[in-house]
Amino acid sequence: MTTTFHVNLFDSLLETRGAPGGNKAGVVHVTDGFPPDDVMQAVAKEVGYSETAFVWRQYLHDDNCIHVRFFTPEGEVDLCGHATIAAFSNMSPNTTYLMHTTKSTLCVSTDAASRVTMDQDLPVFHAPSVDSTASILASLGLHADDIDTQHHPMMVVSTGLPDLFVRVRTRTILMDKLRPNMESIAAVSKTLGTIGYHVYTLDVDPIGTRLNEVDRRSHRDSLDRITAECRNFAPLYGIDEEAATGTSSGALGAFLCHMNIPHYEEAHGNMGRHRMVFSQGRGMGLPSRIEAIVTVDGDTSRISRVSIAGIAESCGMQMVSVLRP
Repeated sequence: MTTTFHVNLFDSLLETRGAPGGNKAGVVHVTDGFPPDDVMQAVAKEVGYSETAFVWRQYLHDDNCIHVRFFTPEGEVDLCGHATIAAFSNMSPNTTYLMHTTKSTLCVSTDAASRVTMDQDLPVFHAPSVDSTASILASLGLHADDIDTQHHPMMVVSTGLPDLFVRVRTRTILMDKLRPNMESIAAVSKTLGTIGYHVYTLDVDPIGTRLNEVDRRSHRDSLDRITAECRNFAPLYGIDEEAATGTSSGALGAFLCHMNIPHYEEAHGNMGRHRMVFSQGRGMGLPSRIEAIVTVDGDTSRISRVSIAGIAESCGMQMVSVLRP
C-alpha cells in the first residue's frame, strides 16, 4: 500500500520577508496520530531538508494542544527550532499553544504578524574535557590562537538539544579561515554526545547596552543590530551546515547571559529580560535572523526562561509517496 503525504515547505527564520534566506523546513499535518517511525523517516529523507516536522493536533482535548515530532534525513531529534517556527507560522495569530515533543511540553505563541516565539528548556552547561580540545580544533581546521578560551571557554550547552559552542576571535576566522572536516566533526560530536557544533564570533557591531526607561523607546533599533555571527555544523545527523538553527540560538543566548556578555536588556520588576540577535547562513547565501530572549531572576541571577523568535514563509508543497506494508 502506498500512502501519499502533503509536505508544506517553508523558509524559516528569515532575515527579511520576501527575500532569499532562512533554513528550509518541511511540515506534514497528520490527523489520526503519527505514522510509523520508519514512514516518517522515509518522508524526511525524501524531502531532504535538515528537518521535517510532523504535526498532530488533537481537537478532542484542547484545540491549542499540538504534538510535534522532528526528523532529519538520518534520524529523529527531540526538538527543532526552525521547523517549529515554520509549523506554527500559519496557525492562528495572537494565540498561545502547548507543543508536546518527545521530551518536553513547551509554549509557542504567534503574534498579529505571524511572528512565532518558542520557549525552550532551561539551559544545562557542561564543559568538554581538556583532552578533547585538540580534536575539536583539528576538526575545524583551526589553531589554538584562533579561539578565545581564556574569556569564553568551549562549552556544551543544551536548551533541548546539546551542542558544542566554540567562540572564534574574529569574523574573518569564522567566515574565511575555518575549514570544517565533516567526518571529524561527526566523530567528535558522537564522543561528546552533542548534535553538532555551533561556532560563533562576537566580532560584530556592539548591540545595545543597558538603557534607562526614558531612552528605551528611542533605541529600539538596538534589536536590529547583531549580537553574534554564527555557523552550525551537524554532520552526525546528515546536516553539514545549517543556515539557521533555532535551538542552538536559544542555548547561545543563555550561554552569553551566563558569561555576562553585554546585550540589550529590559527590566520587568525584579526580572531582567535579555534580547540578543544572531545572524547565521551568510556564507551560504541564506541570511537568517534569530532573536533569543533570556529572562534572568534579579534576586538569584538564575535563568528562568529561554525563548527564540522569528518569521517563516511558505515556499511551496511537495507530494511524497511512501510504500507501507
